[in-house]
Amino acid sequence: MEASCAASPPASPWKRRSSINMINDLYQLTDEIYRLIQTFSDKNREEGIQKLEYLLLKRRDLIEKLPPKSRDNESMGKKIVEMNKEIDQKLILIRHQIMVDLRLLKAKKKHSNSYVNPYETKTFDGMFYDKKN
Repeated sequence: MEASCAASPPASPWKRRSSINMINDLYQLTDEIYRLIQTFSDKNREEGIQKLEYLLLKRRDLIEKLPPKSRDNESMGKKIVEMNKEIDQKLILIRHQIMVDLRLLKAKKKHSNSYVNPYETKTFDGMFYDKKN
């Protein structure tokens, strides 16, 4: 029998990193998200959403790889949590604005369709419902 010569896969770069480096990376990512959210505008919304989504996914992956809490990085962790609170509030506002825009778009579409084909909508004028007990 031959022994397989397959080498084991290289260790993940996240596993080789120390917890302090990972916290620093997490802080930098959170700070980048924070700055992006602060400058978010309707002019570049599509581009901003794509970049924000990428950064949030990257941040989520990093958070999943974090080791348990330690005293060494407690102060930086507190800063991250504070920034995260503001990020969450701003994301809620952005989501709300997008929902409002979608509702307005749907209303405009419905309104313009009524001009294109005015007889498409069914009216219920003149209908009588007889209710028997």
